[in-house]
Amino acid sequence: MNKYFWQGTNFWVAFVLAFGGLFVGFPEGEAKTTVELFFASIAGIFAIRQKVKDVQIDWTAWIKSANTRNYLFTAIVAVFPMIPGDVFKHVNAIIEAAIGGNWQGIAAGVFSLATILFYWLKPKQ
Repeated sequence: MNKYFWQGTNFWVAFVLAFGGLFVGFPEGEAKTTVELFFASIAGIFAIRQKVKDVQIDWTAWIKSANTRNYLFTAIVAVFPMIPGDVFKHVNAIIEAAIGGNWQGIAAGVFSLATILFYWLKPKQ
């Protein structure tokens, strides 16, 4: 039996995480902290679920899964909301290039990521 894309668990988790992402930037203390921890927890739990739902343990396949990266990056952003979003775009590009053995892609991704991190961490003058 073929399922439609909206009938899968991963679709609904991604939907909830995307919806919840709208509320992660709450300006007020407790509400902001609660929502961030809630969505970080969901993302972390489903990242683990993505790994353990199959009997076989294959770390390469796990990290290759776009759903796994979606959950992990969402959890990281929710816990550390000050990280620029471009960081994860380049981390994902580096992972995909490494999986494919694309050394030029790895180098380009690492240099782009390093530039973003340099300007993000550079003391403001």
